[in-house]
Amino acid sequence: MNRRVCLVVALCFLVAIAVGHYASNTVYADDWFDEELGYYTLLDEAGKELTLMAREVLVNDEYISSDNKRYSVVSVDKDTKKAVLKYMGDVKLPQVREISDSVDALAQQDNQRGTILLYCTHSDESYQPSDGTHSRPGSGGIFDVAEAFEEALKEKGINAVLDKTPHDPHDAGAYRRSRQTAINLIKQYSPVAAIFDIHRDAVPGHIYVTKVAGKTMTKVRIVVGSRNQNRKANEELAYKIKAIADKVYPGLVKDIYIGAGAYNQELSPRSLIFEFGTHENSKESAQRAARHMADVVAKAMFGGTIQGKTQEGEDKGTYETEPINEEAQRGGGRGIIWLVLVLVIGAVIFMAISGGTREMFSKVTGRSSDKDEQDRE
Repeated sequence: MNRRVCLVVALCFLVAIAVGHYASNTVYADDWFDEELGYYTLLDEAGKELTLMAREVLVNDEYISSDNKRYSVVSVDKDTKKAVLKYMGDVKLPQVREISDSVDALAQQDNQRGTILLYCTHSDESYQPSDGTHSRPGSGGIFDVAEAFEEALKEKGINAVLDKTPHDPHDAGAYRRSRQTAINLIKQYSPVAAIFDIHRDAVPGHIYVTKVAGKTMTKVRIVVGSRNQNRKANEELAYKIKAIADKVYPGLVKDIYIGAGAYNQELSPRSLIFEFGTHENSKESAQRAARHMADVVAKAMFGGTIQGKTQEGEDKGTYETEPINEEAQRGGGRGIIWLVLVLVIGAVIFMAISGGTREMFSKVTGRSSDKDEQDRE
């Protein structure tokens, strides 16, 4: 009897872990939770506007501005849709080394490992000027942006896969649905170099308009989830991407937001959300940004050299980057392995409770235990 009580307690403990893990992915999604669309205004303590955010903003969320100043949310007023942020200091981004021009200055990297996976949690997201609507369930314009990103990666010889599975409706359950897509991708295409969830924002479009390498396009916001074990690795990649973009394509990366969610980023290290413009920007401008972002991501992941451009399109030097630390990449399946272990242990405990250890032994091995054999004799 005591043994069964202990087994029940153990099973309840595992279920509690799984439920808590699941809740962390659904309660804190990057959705707008009010009935009407809107956005928060983020202000510093002096009342100066920092940015706009079309997602729920929570105390202790963090924001890294375009000029690499780090802020932490200290208060949120849901009635006025305003949040106050405290300045925490400047962020030191990784160094990107400028090199002298040479014959092989623009040689491609040759140490590519793993596949870059792409999907769209909010599969309805569209661009009003180009798509005629801000939302097209199941086949949003966001897929065209993700496809431009995928094609640009492939042109650089990188293994890239875009999954166009829809995850409608656009609600707090979208991440639960896209979670299965991400899991399937990881299972099918391991080893995984990185996995990116492609979005667009929903704030006024003017704050995303930029010029990069002489072309008008949208800026890109990077979003990192703070409620998962891969935060450090994901934040490291976000910093490296921004460091390279700031040097090579100034104006491309808008900022980095670290929100109180998991966003399925616990499934694999090197996992980020990219937001390409807003519903008020043209899809074509977001696609141009996606192609430039692919160039930056390729160098952040695999290293190599890249020609820098001013915002007006003039050459501004050649830069060399090193591959991102591969240790975190090798852990790409740890999130899935953890979930499988929970399920297996739970199944074993259930079998032990329902049928006893001897019956469990028989079910698992297909034969009776020695004691059962002796009892029959």
